[in-house]
Amino acid sequence: MTKRETAQQKTMRIAFCGMMTALSVVLMLLGGLIPVLLYVSPLAAGLLLLAVLMEYGKKEAWLTWLATAMCVLLVGVDKEAAFFYGFIGYYPILKWEIDRRIPNRGLRLGAKLVLFTLSVGLMYLLLAILFPAMMLVESFGGIGMLVIFAVMLNVCLLLYDRALLPMAVLYDRRLKPHLKFLKR
Repeated sequence: MTKRETAQQKTMRIAFCGMMTALSVVLMLLGGLIPVLLYVSPLAAGLLLLAVLMEYGKKEAWLTWLATAMCVLLVGVDKEAAFFYGFIGYYPILKWEIDRRIPNRGLRLGAKLVLFTLSVGLMYLLLAILFPAMMLVESFGGIGMLVIFAVMLNVCLLLYDRALLPMAVLYDRRLKPHLKFLKR
């Protein structure tokens, strides 16, 4: 935010971030209603952070992520989906920072996988502590299935990571020109 930002520009920034937060919460609610969308809805809601990031920067994107994470925890969507968004939903913001700071492709990929695996591991550890009835290993059908699930989640992250750039380009070239209110 610059010192010369007008009241109208501030209002538009707040309104846009609020709209993205509300749309993210709606996507998360769909994840609670349709079991298949349990892991898809947090990733789709994370995509909305791209628009905020591209229009207003990291600070507003982080605030939008935080507002969405708090709302989905309070609204009562599926707790696993809400935690998944809280622990992974910020990835579209960090992806560009990781890509910019780590020039080596292999190290960059490793950093992303480590970040994702640690985030998901911490999430399930916290879920197991907060909701002890949800026995993690038993709910997945044993340790072997848990490992397969973790590998599949990492593959999904790689696909998601790969999709973020085309989605950013799609937003910039196709959607943004139709959002006349964002014109400065």
